[in-house]
Amino acid sequence: MKHVHESCSIECQGAKIISRDIRRSAYIEIAPIGKCTTYKCRLNSEALIVKELPHPKKPFYRSNSQVDIGTQLECETLFLAVNSFKSLKIEIINHSGRHKAQTTNTNSYTFAEITKQIPNIPNVLTLPEVK
Repeated sequence: MKHVHESCSIECQGAKIISRDIRRSAYIEIAPIGKCTTYKCRLNSEALIVKELPHPKKPFYRSNSQVDIGTQLECETLFLAVNSFKSLKIEIINHSGRHKAQTTNTNSYTFAEITKQIPNIPNVLTLPEVK
């Protein structure tokens, strides 16, 4: 399932991230998870769950986060937090006919949230409440 609206988020044990600009930001402490390296992904970003959380399969950080394998976020700007001190290995790929993109895979706890949705997508009246 694809999610495209602001404040939609995913939590997983492994994700595939594609963006035209992935930049490492800072280390932060997330209470139930621990220390995480954060990244800011901008210019047509995507995050896809490739490995689910271990059982019980329920979100740690935000109660309305999606946790099912195959769930995808598609947006303009994405916030990414990975429970790892090592920097992610970022590769450059040909993503569209005109633009290259940066891609990476995570292998530890990952939280991704849409901070800016694609401008052409209208707001939906009934969005889930963010807690």
